[in-house]
Amino acid sequence: MPDYSIPCDRLNAIVSKFKTVSLIVIGDVMIDEYMWGDVRRISPEAPVPIVEVDTVTRRLGGAANVVQNLQSIGITPKLVSICGKDDNAKHLKKALADINCSSDGLVESSHRPTIIKTRVMARTQQVVRADRELISDLTTEETNQIWALFERNFPTADGVIISDYGKGTISQPLIGKIIEKCVSNKKFVAIDPKDRHFDLYKGVTVITPNLKEAFAMLGIPYRQCTDEDIRQIGWKILDNLNLHYLLITLSERGMALFDSQKRTMNHLPTEAQKVFDVTGAGDTVISVFSAAFTCGASPLEAAFISNHAAGLTVAQVGTASVTPDELIAVCGCTGVTNS
Repeated sequence: MPDYSIPCDRLNAIVSKFKTVSLIVIGDVMIDEYMWGDVRRISPEAPVPIVEVDTVTRRLGGAANVVQNLQSIGITPKLVSICGKDDNAKHLKKALADINCSSDGLVESSHRPTIIKTRVMARTQQVVRADRELISDLTTEETNQIWALFERNFPTADGVIISDYGKGTISQPLIGKIIEKCVSNKKFVAIDPKDRHFDLYKGVTVITPNLKEAFAMLGIPYRQCTDEDIRQIGWKILDNLNLHYLLITLSERGMALFDSQKRTMNHLPTEAQKVFDVTGAGDTVISVFSAAFTCGASPLEAAFISNHAAGLTVAQVGTASVTPDELIAVCGCTGVTNS
C-alpha cells in the first residue's frame, strides 16, 4: 500500500486559509479541573491513596475545548451552548475571554449547574475523577434560546460542529433542526457523536466516533477486532446514516476514513510518539478535520492533518491544542497508507 503525504505548498495553502474561516460550535461545554499533587501514604480511613494537592488548574472542556482547538489554529469559532449561573460559569467565561473567544453564545440556566469534571492527579497519574453535572434535556425555553443563537450565527458561518457529550444541550428536536438547516443550505456539518442520538445523524458531512462508539451505533458488544471487522462496521454505519464521510478513531491503531462518494477506506496509522493522556483527543480530531475540510482540503488531506494534530495533543497531560506552525512542522515528516 503506497504512502500518502501532503506537499508542503499544499499544506501551507490549506493552513493559511484558517484565519478566513468561521465555524459554529454547538454542544455541551464544561470545565476540566485538575488537582495536582503527590502520594506519600495510604489513608487510615480506607485503602485509598492520599493525594497532597499543591496546585489546581482549570481548562476548557467539551465543546469549549473544540472552540479552544479551533481558536489555536486560527479559525474563528462561534460557541453556542448553556451554562449555569454560578462561580464555575465565571471561570468558564474568563477562560474563553483568555483565548479571545466570545461567551455571548452562552445561555445561562437558573437550574442547571455549569458542568465541571475534577481529576485528582498524583503527578501524571489520574487517581479519581468527580463529575458535577445535571444530565437532562434542556427546557423548551432554553432550547429556543439556543436555536435563536444558532440561527443568528448561521449566515456568516462556513460550517457547524456539533459536540455532543450527551449532557442535554443537544436534544432530538434541536439536532433535527440543525441538520436540516445545514443540509438544505449545503453547509458543512460535523458531529462528535454520543449513543443516545445515533439515529439522528443522517445525511451529515462527517461523524467522528471512536471504535467503541462505532460498535454501539450498530448495537454490537465491543470487542477486539480485525481490520476487516473495522471495514465492515464502517461501511454499515456510513450507509445506514447516508453520511458523506465517516472517520473512526482507533486509539493506538490510528484512524479509518470512509468516503461514500469514492467508496474507499483509508487507514491512517497513529502519529503519536508518546501517549500520556487521551483526554480531548476527539475534540482535536473533529476541530482540525473540520478546519481543514472547510478550507479546501480533501477528506483524506483533512484526516491526515487531524491525525497528526491528535498525535501531538495525546503527548500532553489533559486537554491540549496545537498551533498552525506545529501542524505544519509535524505534517511534513510522515504519511498515511491507502487501501
